Amino acid sequence: MAAFRGGGGQSRGQVGPTSLLPIAVFALMAGVAGCGSSSGTGMAAYGTTSSPSPPAGVQRTIKIPDSFGDYTRMTGADAQGVIEAIRKAQAQQNPVFAAKMKIAVYERRGNAQQRIAFIGLAAGDHPTIAQELRSNPPSAEVDSALAAMPLTGPKDYPAGHLGGTLRCAAGSHGGAGCAWGDGSTVGVVAGSAPSADELARTTLALRNAAER
Repeated sequence: MAAFRGGGGQSRGQVGPTSLLPIAVFALMAGVAGCGSSSGTGMAAYGTTSSPSPPAGVQRTIKIPDSFGDYTRMTGADAQGVIEAIRKAQAQQNPVFAAKMKIAVYERRGNAQQRIAFIGLAAGDHPTIAQELRSNPPSAEVDSALAAMPLTGPKDYPAGHLGGTLRCAAGSHGGAGCAWGDGSTVGVVAGSAPSADELARTTLALRNAAER
């Protein structure tokens, strides 16, 4: 899917220790500019690992939770700056997707060094989004999402009771990135994490709290 496909030319400049998010999320912000710019053909950037099929006929929605697990949603100026940058980049390619994206920044236990960004789209938000999500299998959607970030060694993780595909990888510049897809939603989580395994657990918890 074009929804989170990244193009070339991501900024990989220095990010200081007090930055809102690590380099992986800044790459995500650059990559999201390509959202919706293709005909909807999926990019199988990381191979063809198997994934469970989404439940037939199920259409779910996404609602951003104020908190989940150890994480609390940030609402200050720093978080709004990240959100606006993502939405502005997306608007250059597809204003519909930009307007409908669910975007949030979370912090773990008040620790400024443990922050993640979340972007989600749901089929029920707009017919164009529904068409994109239904044009490709969840695995292809997830590969396209992860291709927007500089990651290494992606692998599949249990997607939980919601089904679909959950895939994560370590960031080549630190942190990690994850994406899920199930035919009616697609979500991306990136940011501070000691490993892809831990971010996978965090992403599953966020998905369980956000997806309805």
